[in-house]
Amino acid sequence: GDSFKRNSRSVRQIDTFFSKKPKLGSDNRQNESSISTSVPNSDHRNNLAIDIPCTNTLSASKSEQKNDSHINFDYSSDIGCFIESKSIDNSSKANLLEKHWMPPINYEFPFCVVTKNGKQTKKYAQRSHLNKFHWLVLSHKDQGLYCKYCALFASGSGGGVQTNTPLKRLVKQPLKAFDDLLGEKGSLLTHQRNKYHQMSVEAGKCFLVTYHNPDLNVANQVCKQRMAQVKENRDRLQPIVSTIVLCGRQNIPLRGHRDDGKIILNVDKNEQNSVVANQEGNFRAPLRFRIESGDSNLRQHLEVANSNATYISKTVQNELIDTCKDLIQEAILARVKEAKLFSLIFDETTDISHTEQLSLSIRYFYNGVIKEDFLTFCDAYEMIHFEDARAERRLTGVELSRIVEDLCFKFDIDLAWCVGIGTDSCSVMASETKGALHELSKKATNAKRCPCNNHILNNSLAKSSKVSACRNASATMRKVVAFANASTKRHKVFEEELEGMALQGICETRWVERHDGHLQFQGYNLVKICNALHRITTWEDSKTASDAQCLRHVLCSSEFIIASTSSIDLKRATDAMKDTIFLLKQKRTNSDVVFQQLFSESKEISEQLDVEIRLPRIVPRQKHRENNQPGQTAEEYFRKSIYIPLLDSIIADLEERLSPEVLSLFNLGVFLPKTVYSEVDLVAVREAVKNYTELLHRPHISTVLSEFQLWVTKWKREVESGNKVPEFLPQVIEQCDTDLYPNINVLLQILATLPVSAATAERSFSTLRRLKTWLRSNMGEERLTGLALLNIHKNIAVNVDDIITRFGKTKQRRLNFVI
Repeated sequence: GDSFKRNSRSVRQIDTFFSKKPKLGSDNRQNESSISTSVPNSDHRNNLAIDIPCTNTLSASKSEQKNDSHINFDYSSDIGCFIESKSIDNSSKANLLEKHWMPPINYEFPFCVVTKNGKQTKKYAQRSHLNKFHWLVLSHKDQGLYCKYCALFASGSGGGVQTNTPLKRLVKQPLKAFDDLLGEKGSLLTHQRNKYHQMSVEAGKCFLVTYHNPDLNVANQVCKQRMAQVKENRDRLQPIVSTIVLCGRQNIPLRGHRDDGKIILNVDKNEQNSVVANQEGNFRAPLRFRIESGDSNLRQHLEVANSNATYISKTVQNELIDTCKDLIQEAILARVKEAKLFSLIFDETTDISHTEQLSLSIRYFYNGVIKEDFLTFCDAYEMIHFEDARAERRLTGVELSRIVEDLCFKFDIDLAWCVGIGTDSCSVMASETKGALHELSKKATNAKRCPCNNHILNNSLAKSSKVSACRNASATMRKVVAFANASTKRHKVFEEELEGMALQGICETRWVERHDGHLQFQGYNLVKICNALHRITTWEDSKTASDAQCLRHVLCSSEFIIASTSSIDLKRATDAMKDTIFLLKQKRTNSDVVFQQLFSESKEISEQLDVEIRLPRIVPRQKHRENNQPGQTAEEYFRKSIYIPLLDSIIADLEERLSPEVLSLFNLGVFLPKTVYSEVDLVAVREAVKNYTELLHRPHISTVLSEFQLWVTKWKREVESGNKVPEFLPQVIEQCDTDLYPNINVLLQILATLPVSAATAERSFSTLRRLKTWLRSNMGEERLTGLALLNIHKNIAVNVDDIITRFGKTKQRRLNFVI
């Protein structure tokens, strides 16, 4: 009866076992309201389809939009971009198999929403899946999983019991149902057991072997004639590549006014002075010189090659330079990965074409040597993603941090191993709220802020301009240097008085150069400079004589003599920041004694200049000028109005710049060789363990303290035995046994890796100015980076054969350069 009838709601309708066919012209992913996921069995006895309501596509698209907002995605390494391609070149196949795109740190993985018992649950693809199955990759473009071997080498069919079912999931289509991936009957293990998968893996490995060793290819072993032709083609290209490398190493511009077309080898005497013959660039001229010197291979190549296969065009130049760039960058990155620990150094500047260039360099410890290598230039504004094209384009600290993060992602640099970030101290970089350092440290959690110490000292010296006497003295020095170098005649007079020495400019950015520029106006040099100005005052040129008289009058003033003498205080303590502040505070406390010596030196100089050091006019009612200082003598007046305010200003500025966070970086020096230790040293050890817990082998504090005590005992024994204690950090690391002192070895490597200054970035800007001149202002970013790498990294060998091999594999060439 009715008691035996089944509830109509519990009976599943047959149409629920099938998905609706999408309409033509519509996006399947957007119309899917559910995904049918098969639970396969290894013996194929059961083939049960389970309907899983899933909003995978919608969530994936949102995730993709969120990830795309801060990832500069490289499509050349995502297999999802090649699924629809009918043919894939060998270079792309090898790149997908060996260097497939990997999700960066904090990447939001795609997920599907599974409804079970009326409750929705998110099922994510995870990084552990990619680590467990070596053949599994995630496509950022398709927001799904692929088998990289099957996607490239599996045929169109091979699934099912009859092995004639078209291959779809993980092969031609991404796997987006992440709820049943693991387990014996999971999608991943089931796919791994398939015969077509095993054959595809074998085919992929054989492909990589023959790709890297073309001689093992059976077709090449049979075809000896093809091998001979390839060798001849490589001999043709070799002088062209060598010429490009030579020009890049020596920073010789390649392009000329007329660099198109074939090189005219046989030029008549009447045509030697023609426009075509004389306006070729520095690239074609060495090629012609090689031919004249007897390079028969190059001559034959240019004579018989078709006009579209000479390989001397500007396009080929860019491709070969780009190949050199890739080889040099790969060599640097291979060292960095072997070293593991590294620091980032970056800065930005504007070049001759008004392009905002960001320079990225990397510091690491490799084979007993501390290295700082320039890595790349990039157009900062091109890397920024602006939602509104009409909005104001601002290069903020947040944008700079995203650019650096994108570059690290592009070069496959894991920010988890970054221990330091070096920049200058401008607000865009160092702001505590939105600075580039603050934003980047969110991703590089182990990295410490390492401000450029040279910039700190230089900015502190520049900050002394708050004292008007010092500000005026520095401005006068610049005017004297500019006046002396304005003409050859004036320069000659100063050179004679200074006994062959020329006045140097006062650098705005470099501490040492700025300090040396001030030192040349001290002591007896000031007398010589005044004598040179006195000689110029007698010239017939009234304007020049008048300017010289004005400058000489300022140099002979009492305030200038005192101000130029007192600046010597900063020079004695540039080696240690704490000692610098301590020394300046000592001089501030003992200002009476210290300034007495400086004042006596100033009096000697003033006597040679026939100038009397005397008090300026003092108005008792003035309240806002430094000359309203009560004093009985000139010495006391200048000590209170110039010397003490200058010291107070510099001490306050240095204490602000050298915060406890910055000074704590120097605590790692406690691990340098010593024979005794104190409680202060133990506190520094605990602080180091706290800061770098994630990078240590056994980060327990008691373990590291015991290791430190054993380390001190070792050096005490070495000293007692009369052995020499190493003076330099690389030598200390070399003598630190990784088995006995694993944590101290890591901490010493961190100390060696932390950047001291941003000088490498500044030097790369010097190379940029030499490369991108006014005549070469239209140079592209890839060409600029390639030429900069060739010019800077002359110690990194670039093999011509490797360049030709990489060049031949990038795409199909008219001539075969690889077997």
